[in-house]
Amino acid sequence: MSDIPTPQAYTDGDMPDSIRVACASNSGELLNGHFGSCERFLVYQVSQTEYRLVDVREVGDDEAEEDKNAYRASLILDCQVVFIASVGGPAAAKIVKKGIHPIKQPTVVPTSELLTKLQTALANPSPWLGKVMGKDAASRARFSGDDDDDDLLEAEG
Repeated sequence: MSDIPTPQAYTDGDMPDSIRVACASNSGELLNGHFGSCERFLVYQVSQTEYRLVDVREVGDDEAEEDKNAYRASLILDCQVVFIASVGGPAAAKIVKKGIHPIKQPTVVPTSELLTKLQTALANPSPWLGKVMGKDAASRARFSGDDDDDDLLEAEG
C-alpha cells in the first residue's frame, strides 16, 4: 500500500487570498526531505480557512540536464514557499532567485502541523509573507515589533 497522499481537485480561484506551498517529503505527508535529495514535493494551496493538497510532484533527478538544484526548483516554480528539512547555501540561493521562499524545519513533522501554523500567519502576515501573498506595500507595513509568525516562518536567504 502506497503512503503517497492523493491530491484533491483544485481550480485557480477556489481559495481566494491563498498561496501555494511545497513540502519536501520522503514518506507520506511528513515534512522530512532535504531539498537536494527528497523523493517528492507535496504541493498545497493554503488560505486562512483551509488547505488542500493539489499535487504530488515526484522528483526524477535523471531528468535534470546539468543542475540538479535548478531542476528541483523548476518543479515548484508555481509555489511561493517551500518547507524543507534542510537545504545547502547554493541551492537556497537558486530557490530564492526563482521567487520561492525556503523555510527550514529540521524536525520531522506532519505537513498538517506546518500548514495549520501557516494559516494562522496568513491572518496577519509579516511584511515578507504579505509580499508573497501579493499584498500591496501599504497593506504590508506593520509595527516592526509585531512579528509573531517569524519564528516558524523565517524565510531563508
